[in-house]
Amino acid sequence: MSRLIIVSNRVAPISEGGPAAGGLAVGVYDALKETGGMWFGWSGDVVAEPPEGITLEERGRVTFATIGLAQRDYDQYYRGFSNATLWPAFHYRPDLIQFDRDEFDGYCRVNRWLAKQLAPLLKADDVIWVHDYHLIPFAQALRDEGVTNRIGFFLHIPFPAAQVLLSVPRHRVLAEALCSFDLLGFQTAPDLRAFCDYIETEANGSVVRTAGKPNVVSAFGKTLRAGAYPIGVYPDEIASLAKDGESGREVQT
Repeated sequence: MSRLIIVSNRVAPISEGGPAAGGLAVGVYDALKETGGMWFGWSGDVVAEPPEGITLEERGRVTFATIGLAQRDYDQYYRGFSNATLWPAFHYRPDLIQFDRDEFDGYCRVNRWLAKQLAPLLKADDVIWVHDYHLIPFAQALRDEGVTNRIGFFLHIPFPAAQVLLSVPRHRVLAEALCSFDLLGFQTAPDLRAFCDYIETEANGSVVRTAGKPNVVSAFGKTLRAGAYPIGVYPDEIASLAKDGESGREVQT
C-alpha cells in the first residue's frame, strides 16, 4: 500500500497522543494513522542559519519530519508573501495587501528548498498531499527535482474571485504553479468556481464540468482535476465539551 506523505507549512507539536488539536492537524493526523506515512514541514523553530538536515521522529506508523527556518526565510516566506500578500487577498481584503518582490522571491525560494529536503525521503509509490497557501509552488518545485509521484493540494482558506486575484502581483505565476498538482481540493463550491473562472478568463484554459466528479482543468500545458471537498468538524465532541463546561465558573458567572 502506498505511503501518504503530508506536507504542511507547520507540523503540529507532537504529544503522546499525536499532534495538538487544530483543524488541519486533526484531519491530517487521522488520515496518517489510517494509512501510515510521513508528515513533513517546518518545526516552528526560527534559527540563525539554515539547518543542515531534517529531524525525524517515529510515532507508531507515522514519521514526523521537521526542519527549522532561517530568520530571513521566515520573514520573507511566512510573515511576508504568505501572510502579508496571500492571506488578505484570499480573504477578499485587497486593501490590506502588501507586496514586496524580495518577499515573493523568498516565498518561491523556500518552497524550492523545502522540496529539495523532502525529495530524497520519497519512495516511488508515495502519494503526496500538500496543504494550504504557503505551499502553492511546492508541486512545481518537486517536479523540478524529478519527482513524478501523484501530488494533491488542499486549500484551507477561500480562493478569491478572479477580479480579486488579479490584484495580487505574480497571480499568473501562482495559477501556473497550482496546475502542477494532479488534484486540487477547495473547501466550497464557490471557491472551486472562482479558480475555474480564473483559468477560463485569465489563463486561456478550459474546464470540463461533470456532475458528481471533479472538474478536469487544462491550462499552461497541463491537465489536472479540481473539486470541492468540505472539511467538517466532530459535532459530538464539540457538544460534549460544551456540556462539560456548563458547570464552569466562567459560565455560571
